[in-house]
Amino acid sequence: MAKEVFAIAAPGTEEMTETALGVAGAAVTGVVEGIVIRTASQLGALETPITWATILGVPFVGVAGALMTKGMIGEVFKGVAYAGTGYAASVLPAMVMPEGLLGKKRGPGNTGAGVKQLGAGNPLNAPQQAQQQAKVGLEFSASTLTE
Repeated sequence: MAKEVFAIAAPGTEEMTETALGVAGAAVTGVVEGIVIRTASQLGALETPITWATILGVPFVGVAGALMTKGMIGEVFKGVAYAGTGYAASVLPAMVMPEGLLGKKRGPGNTGAGVKQLGAGNPLNAPQQAQQQAKVGLEFSASTLTE
C-alpha cells in the first residue's frame, strides 16, 4: 500500500482544540511579555536583567512546561514556547549585533547625514514656517523688467 506523504483533510475536534490552545497560549504570552519588556525601562538598573530574563526565560518555561505536561496544558505551554522563541528570535540579533555592522541606527539622538531637522515652534505649522524662512527678498515688478 502507498503511504500518503501529504494529505488535506478537514480538521477534527482534537486538531482544532490543539490549535486554539496553542494560539491562546501564544497570545497571552505575547501580551504579558510585551508588558514586562515595556515596563522594564522604568525600573532603572533592573531594566537589563529583567529584559534578558524575560527574553530567555519565557521560551525555557514554555519548552519545560510542554515537555513535562500532557493534554491541554501541554498545548498551552507549546504556544508559550512558540511565542517566546519567536520574540527572542526577532529581538536578540538587534541586541547583540555591533552597531556599525549594518549602518548607523536611526533615532532621536542619531539622525544621520542629510536629515533636516525643523527648528523650534509649533510642529503642526512647520511646513509654513519653513516656507516663510526660505523666502528670498527679491521681487520683480513689470516696470523693472521693461527698463
